[in-house]
Amino acid sequence: EDNMTEYSKEEKILMVIQFLAVYSITSIVSNAVYSIATTLFILVTLVWYWKEKHDRIIWPDKLFCTMYLPFFILIILSSILIGYKDSVMKALDFTGWSVIPFSLFYFGMQKRFFDKAIIIGIIAGVWTLGIVALYQYIVLPDNTRIQSYLSHPNYLAEMLELSIPFLILFALAAKNQVNLRIASSLSALMACFVLALTACRGGILGLIVGAIIYLFVRLVYTGYMDKKKVLMIIGAIILISCFVAGIFHSGFTGNKGAVRSYDHERILLWESSYAMWNDHKLTGVGLKHWQEEYLAHYISPYAKEPQLIYPHNIYMFFFSESGSLGGIGMLFFTVGIFFYLCRLLKKNPNNIFLNALLWSFLAIMLHGQVDAGITSKFVMRLYSTYLGIGLASVAYHERLLQNKNELE
Repeated sequence: EDNMTEYSKEEKILMVIQFLAVYSITSIVSNAVYSIATTLFILVTLVWYWKEKHDRIIWPDKLFCTMYLPFFILIILSSILIGYKDSVMKALDFTGWSVIPFSLFYFGMQKRFFDKAIIIGIIAGVWTLGIVALYQYIVLPDNTRIQSYLSHPNYLAEMLELSIPFLILFALAAKNQVNLRIASSLSALMACFVLALTACRGGILGLIVGAIIYLFVRLVYTGYMDKKKVLMIIGAIILISCFVAGIFHSGFTGNKGAVRSYDHERILLWESSYAMWNDHKLTGVGLKHWQEEYLAHYISPYAKEPQLIYPHNIYMFFFSESGSLGGIGMLFFTVGIFFYLCRLLKKNPNNIFLNALLWSFLAIMLHGQVDAGITSKFVMRLYSTYLGIGLASVAYHERLLQNKNELE
């Protein structure tokens, strides 16, 4: 295991701040904690860059930028063209939730990447969400969907399904660090239990189906997998699937069970969203204007939930609200990033954080086909954080390899 005496005083401070930054975003316990932690992280990162200004910065490569940046440019452009001030502000806010945390963690961790601080931050964040959720499970009536201190059970599910892959893969694949691997395993088990208690079908299926696709992609793109690791991961997925499905099936009935009376509503929402896009192909109806247009012009006479404020599909969301401009940008942002991560995985098959990022990406994007997904502020911020961490882990090891080659 890592010995703390091997680190300098400055590195220990940076480890603590990296932990706090990760914890503040995974737990979303307080906006004040988030603001303080990220401000400290920015300041320490700037000082570190100034001290090591002779080291070059590893910028995101052109292929990534081609897939990542056009999305934000296009939703801002569509909002400007449609002329709604609130749409422009929403587009700018959404860009901020995304680009700022990604940049902070990508540039902040590529010089010093402390995997222990990151995993402990994720563990602490998951337990902060989980303790409140477990308390609710004990005190609330049976058949109650658990949401912790968040506004809806589905949001809790989205936060957990993003973090669980990092906990599971670290527990299975990390070298040494036995105590931390045990803590990670127990945290993953608790998080899966709480995920089942949310009764969020999209979250449960996103995590499980995402795991299956991740394994398939890894096999195709790397060309090999250690048989022992394959069996461990497959075994873990089977156990998790049975565990989560069992808790969900036994704990929830009626309109909170596997089949619900409002299931057909999703189809109606998608049909209405398609009609919105068809009438406003270039710019859509405007970000933050979906519900207004839905109730005024596009609601189906068969709809049972007129209070819904979004179409429960991330592609329908952007095509209907920001038109073909935002919708095409979204395709780059999702399909393009998926193949980019596959390409990176081929080059870095043993990078735990990159592997976890791919699984996490698949889980939230699959869930987003039937829910809010990354259109939610806290979910997008956490996804962007993990995207920054995953790519920073690649840049950090690239830097180590360069320094080693220079010394030889």
